[in-house]
Amino acid sequence: MKKYILILLIILTLFYTAGSARSLAVSATATPSSPTQSPTEDLDKQINDLKDRIASRVAQLNLVEKKGIIGTVSDVSESQITVTDSYGNINFIDVDELTNFSSPTTKGSFGISDISNGMTIGVLGLYNKESRRILARFVNVLTLPQIISGVVLDLNSSDYSFIAANVENKEYTVEVETVTKTYVYTSGSDGLVKSGFSKLQLGERVFIVGFFDAKDKSKIIASRIIRFPSLPVNPKISIAPTVVPSPTLKAQSKTKSTSQ
Repeated sequence: MKKYILILLIILTLFYTAGSARSLAVSATATPSSPTQSPTEDLDKQINDLKDRIASRVAQLNLVEKKGIIGTVSDVSESQITVTDSYGNINFIDVDELTNFSSPTTKGSFGISDISNGMTIGVLGLYNKESRRILARFVNVLTLPQIISGVVLDLNSSDYSFIAANVENKEYTVEVETVTKTYVYTSGSDGLVKSGFSKLQLGERVFIVGFFDAKDKSKIIASRIIRFPSLPVNPKISIAPTVVPSPTLKAQSKTKSTSQ
């Protein structure tokens, strides 16, 4: 009996194996679905797309260059600053979320809302040759030194300051600090020679380099002073120096008036 059962199992296994082989053969001989695009055509398309992107990028780069300017703010809005440079050219500066603002006198946050007309700023960014605009990456408020070529009008030895007038006949109070360097130049000397505040004379021609006082634009903190005692004063300066009596003359005048 067991022998017949074993033979039956063998026959069923053979039938099952033959059916599976037939199914595999049918699947293998079935016509594969043809792709819509061959690998070669797909690669060519990718290469052409890459070429187009590179050409577009090169065209953009040819229109853009790095540029920096220094000028005075004449107008400002939420996203644009108008700057007039030293040549009188008007430059339009665009700003975005990547623009970095800074000011030497501000310790906290500083942005475009803190920029105002009349400020001197330096701008570094990307200049578009087609639109002629600069996309700013850095905007820095600058404190430029003031240069005065003029004459000494008055001296105040008590606080180490003097009054000078420039060629536009505008008067400035010049403060001499411990860091101020004073020199003198004469035709007989070889270059500049160290001098001091006590050597300044009324009516003397001077060259002053310094910075405006933060609260008073008529006051200059001098960093360099050059005396030119042998040079005549610029004829454009029409303001005459103040003649201050010496302490001896003041005392004599006071005694005289008392006796009278």
